[in-house]
Amino acid sequence: MELVKVLTLFTSIDFSFNNFEGQIPEEMGNFTSLYVLNLSGNGFTGQIPSSIGQLRQLESLDLSRNHLRGKIPREFVSLTFLSVLDLSFNQLVGAIPSDNQFQTFSEATFQGNKGLCGNL
Repeated sequence: MELVKVLTLFTSIDFSFNNFEGQIPEEMGNFTSLYVLNLSGNGFTGQIPSSIGQLRQLESLDLSRNHLRGKIPREFVSLTFLSVLDLSFNQLVGAIPSDNQFQTFSEATFQGNKGLCGNL
């Protein structure tokens, strides 16, 4: 289904456990009013779009249990309202950011990503 015009006023999107595949669309960063984004338990592949870092109101982000790879976008340190983050059980690599709210997340946030490193 293709939408000609997508409302950007959504405050919560939960597409968890829907068997979605492919890459997470860069356009997710256009939903600037989002407080909650849950895409867990799907078949998403590729890298996490850096555009998600534009969701400055975001309080909860769950991308767990997909097949995402690459690094955690540096733009995520700008998500200063983020209090819930779950990136577990993907194929992420590289350093875990240590700035801002990333210091408050537990090890469980990143578990199951053998390629991640950093202080927790």
